[in-house]
Amino acid sequence: MRLAPLQQHFRARLRRRAPWVVVLAFAAVFTALQFLVIPLSVHLKHPGALLNSLVMPFLISFTYGFLAPLPWRWSGDERSRAPFWRGLGQAVLVNALLVLALTAMSWVMVRHANLKAEVLGLPQGAKASFGSVLLLQMMVGLPLMTIIGAIISFSVISEEEKLAAEARLEEAQWVLLRGQLSPHVLFNSLNGLAELVRLDPVAAEQAILDLSELYRALLRHGDRPRAPLGDERALVQRFLAVEGLRMGHRLRVVWDWDQSLDGVPAPPFLLQPLVENALKHGIAPAPTGGELVIRLQREGQGLRLRVLNTGRGLGLVPGQGIGLQNLEARLRLAYGPGATFHLGSEGSATVAEVLLEQLESRR
Repeated sequence: MRLAPLQQHFRARLRRRAPWVVVLAFAAVFTALQFLVIPLSVHLKHPGALLNSLVMPFLISFTYGFLAPLPWRWSGDERSRAPFWRGLGQAVLVNALLVLALTAMSWVMVRHANLKAEVLGLPQGAKASFGSVLLLQMMVGLPLMTIIGAIISFSVISEEEKLAAEARLEEAQWVLLRGQLSPHVLFNSLNGLAELVRLDPVAAEQAILDLSELYRALLRHGDRPRAPLGDERALVQRFLAVEGLRMGHRLRVVWDWDQSLDGVPAPPFLLQPLVENALKHGIAPAPTGGELVIRLQREGQGLRLRVLNTGRGLGLVPGQGIGLQNLEARLRLAYGPGATFHLGSEGSATVAEVLLEQLESRR
């Protein structure tokens, strides 16, 4: 890892809650031990001892938890960790400097307190000098800091590699799911055009031109992990224009769309599969067609997307069609339990509904 990414990694760990919980917990334990070893009367009599017992446990815990792992990560290249012997050498050098700094800070705080040698961690009766304290810390603190830094570093790297693998798998799933949609829409539209060519060749020619524009829009739209809902609406309007040439007056579209939500990002093809399913299984099979009502509205902190058709009654169970199955899979990837999909009846009409609890997805 190069220096700039290492700095970003350090700042990212500082923003995480879990490392701070561990650091503060150890600091609290060390502070309690300090007050057990050094009587309260000594702390009250010598402000330096009190400051040392309050400040140094936190600084030591912070150094062990956040600074000691860094030398193991600095490889000078794109690798996530340094080779073992390089990492060990870097860790020993950097940690020795950290031990020196911590020992010096502690010594400055307590040097006027006339504390006994054993309070400083030295054998009973030993002379409490800075050199003797530093030597003890180098013999005990330096190896301990190096080992703990390595454990934390390797643990963090393992977690990062696991998350990266999961992200690659999720992205591969997204690519696969998005790739299914464009051919699926095209094939269904071509099937409809085959019928239109026989019935109305002139309208079929126009529909083919519109279909080429639609497919270009589908490809552009599907390349993005998220797209504004306004773009989805424009895509569906183009799709309905193509279908309208085939179905004529049998297709009647009503939009009830809150345009203030046009800028909300969402997975592409959130609305289009609902509309396509309503046309294919509801309106197209009905002799007189039907009405297609497309509604988007706010729902608490999220939104509700609803497609109602008055054509033939409910004829498809959720998950059977490629478009709806694909939609459900993408909703799970993007929102987890924060999104629900429902397909059911409302009187004689069929309703497909997507409810998002929050406007922002996980991706």
